[in-house]
Amino acid sequence: MTDFGFSVPRPAQLRRFKRVFYPAGLRMQKALAEHVSPGDRPDQLVLLEHDPVFTLGRNATPADIHMSDDFLKAQGVSVHRTDRGGEVTYHGPGQVVAYPICNLRGGREDVGRLVRGLEEAMIRTARDFGVVADRLQGAPGIWVDTPRGPEKLGAIGLHLSKWISTHGIAFNVQPNLDHFRWITACGFTDKGVCSLASLLGPEAPTWEAATDRLQAHLVELLALDLQPSRPPSRSVSALTWRQTAAGPEVLMMLRVPTHGLWWQSVTGMMEPGETPEQTAHRELAEETGLTGTLRPLGLSHSFWVDPAIVRFPDDEPRFNTEVCFSMEVTPDAQVRLEPLEHSEYLWCGLDEAQERMKWEGSKAAVALLRTLLAG
Repeated sequence: MTDFGFSVPRPAQLRRFKRVFYPAGLRMQKALAEHVSPGDRPDQLVLLEHDPVFTLGRNATPADIHMSDDFLKAQGVSVHRTDRGGEVTYHGPGQVVAYPICNLRGGREDVGRLVRGLEEAMIRTARDFGVVADRLQGAPGIWVDTPRGPEKLGAIGLHLSKWISTHGIAFNVQPNLDHFRWITACGFTDKGVCSLASLLGPEAPTWEAATDRLQAHLVELLALDLQPSRPPSRSVSALTWRQTAAGPEVLMMLRVPTHGLWWQSVTGMMEPGETPEQTAHRELAEETGLTGTLRPLGLSHSFWVDPAIVRFPDDEPRFNTEVCFSMEVTPDAQVRLEPLEHSEYLWCGLDEAQERMKWEGSKAAVALLRTLLAG
């Protein structure tokens, strides 16, 4: 073994996504931790990008967030307490988050080596793009010496339970650095935060390019022997709405008990050969008997599929990526439900629709529709 990371290969599966809402990411980690716990299954390396969120580690206090709840809500930033170590930090678009869900039993019971391997992966990724970063004694993560003083380029915060690791690292490619000013980032009042974009300007890599390099270094330093994994399934949501004298109203349908018993608008799985747009129109017709005008909402997100909701013939974790649209129908549209999927429906305003939605992606779709209609 080297001074950092591991050298004995360990089977692992790579799960690479783009946007994952933070609560969905927590469910994803919990499911994968339970999956690897028996010890005869591959470790899991998850790479993704979160929605704007402040996360409070075990050592954080609410005072570490300087802005009011109302202000953060208006800015689209949520707040979540977690079981990882550390204080408060920010995740958001333009940042690569890596969750190594690793079983350290069987000769790898060395958390310090895991931490050093994760830090080294970020250091080497920065070096690939011409940025010199290093560790800073007493300050976890990786740091860059700038004219303004030391600034953090990559954060680390782990949780370990029965030698199963969750949470991980966050590497700043081009996130909104203003959001870090709304918190006492990682507990430091005398140190800043940087990104590849703030250091390199137009020469900064894309999120995908930086993720490629970080992924390669993580695989090497954690000695992960990548095994095949099932790609995510694909679905669409078509947030169906109509314009009335009282304002926009969203169609909400109650799923039958065998399908989960929650309120939603139109959703459905893509069939082979379909485009997302074709799926949206097909699902609208099948679930409601309607036709409509389709517009993209500019949102695609991924999540773990709970086998208690959708049963599978094997125990490999399943994931899905959903593309979100809005679908406008006429004010006098007559809904015809598919009784095998939904038992009742109602039309409701945007606030009520957002409140009734069960999942983060559906709530975000309503918020995007509100912005679209206001613009």
